[in-house]
Amino acid sequence: MRLHHYLLVFVLLAIVACKGRNLPDGILPAKKMIPILVDMHLSEAINNQKFNISMIKDSLPEELYLSVCKKYKLERSVIEKSLLYYGKHTEDYIPIYDEVLDVLSAMEVKAKNDTLRPVRVGGFDLDTSKTKKSSPTELKNAPQKN
Repeated sequence: MRLHHYLLVFVLLAIVACKGRNLPDGILPAKKMIPILVDMHLSEAINNQKFNISMIKDSLPEELYLSVCKKYKLERSVIEKSLLYYGKHTEDYIPIYDEVLDVLSAMEVKAKNDTLRPVRVGGFDLDTSKTKKSSPTELKNAPQKN
């Protein structure tokens, strides 16, 4: 009976091992692709905003792409080869991209929460529901602006 258990475990391990695909040389693993793709999407967003931030420059998309390569200390060809590989192997790419979308969504939620937080300026809270009323003595003792 024990032999059957060992045999079953061996067969299951063999099946799982065969299922995992070995990546060709020069192809980045999924764990490394996720942050690279996140940064590439962020650089595309920056490029799309270039007119809003007065950065009218034809080379901006290229510079942003190269900055992602530099950040991860990778040659451009490695990223391009990896993108081509995963583009042809969508069964591997879909889970990667799902993770990228999760990261970008979390960043968007955090950014919205950060912008919704009231900002304190002097004695006032910019959240109008919490405007601080200054007492006459506070106004009298406040430093005068010239």
